[in-house]
Amino acid sequence: MSSGGARATDDVVPMNPFQRSDAPSAPSQSAEPFPAIGNPVFTPRADDAETNEPWYSRSPKLFTIMGIDVHVSPLLYTYIVFTLVLAAFSASFFLFALQAFASVLLFFTVLVHELGHCAAARAVGGQVSHILLWPLGGLAYVNVDATDAKGDFFVSFAGPLTHAPMLAGWVASFALATGSTDISEWPRDNFVGALAYEGCWLNIFLFLFNVCIPAYPLDGCRMLMALLAMCSVSLTTTATTIICLSTVMSLGVIAYGFWLVRVMPVFVGAFTLAETYKLYTLLKSGALEEHPSFAKYNAMSGRRNTNTSWNVQAV
Repeated sequence: MSSGGARATDDVVPMNPFQRSDAPSAPSQSAEPFPAIGNPVFTPRADDAETNEPWYSRSPKLFTIMGIDVHVSPLLYTYIVFTLVLAAFSASFFLFALQAFASVLLFFTVLVHELGHCAAARAVGGQVSHILLWPLGGLAYVNVDATDAKGDFFVSFAGPLTHAPMLAGWVASFALATGSTDISEWPRDNFVGALAYEGCWLNIFLFLFNVCIPAYPLDGCRMLMALLAMCSVSLTTTATTIICLSTVMSLGVIAYGFWLVRVMPVFVGAFTLAETYKLYTLLKSGALEEHPSFAKYNAMSGRRNTNTSWNVQAV
């Protein structure tokens, strides 16, 4: 995630992965997006993308970077305005300005995180469609079906790795602004120092959250799935392990949000819990191979993939 991955089982990616789903009358295929990183498996479908896409992915393109279209959900603008309105009620213009810059900082950081996934996907021979920024973080739409479990691990870990250079940059900025590298205390009445402080802890938090919390579909969970695949663990055992861990972690994140009286952790936990439940229903019905995260490994094992008429292969 970012808060992040990657990251909704009926989003649409066109046959040309660099073309948005609202392009004129080209045959399209479905893919599952993830908050941190996605492994879409394409299936032929009708050209009714606008009505079948998840509500949060129906967003206009804002700009293009590294040849990747970046789409921003209208809900993100709403969220930023809402936080600024709340900050406006504070007695200090300092805090209001800091909140405004921190909002931009948050989603710049998330964008760099998603670009890390995209760059890694291209490095292992994958394809990149686009990036979506929304209130819960970012979603990178990529196809890494051409790689193996090691490649999947690399792509999943590439996003969190981007926080290392960003953290180093913010520590340097903090040192220049305050004359110290001790980021344990928030510098009062020092705007640049306070912003650098926020940048430092934001990157620390996002790295730990994405790597250490195995809640599906965050990066830590995807890395665990790749590790289990490298150890030749069966799909059923892998799915059962992921479901159990993700359920506990998701409920923990929700409880943490209620304890802090913060809405965002509750929404993130609810999102990961909903995605975990989708995986559980497929496992219970014996249709695990229909899930994009498992279809590739199902094909690698030599079993027929009934989810798609397209070949899902790994090098």
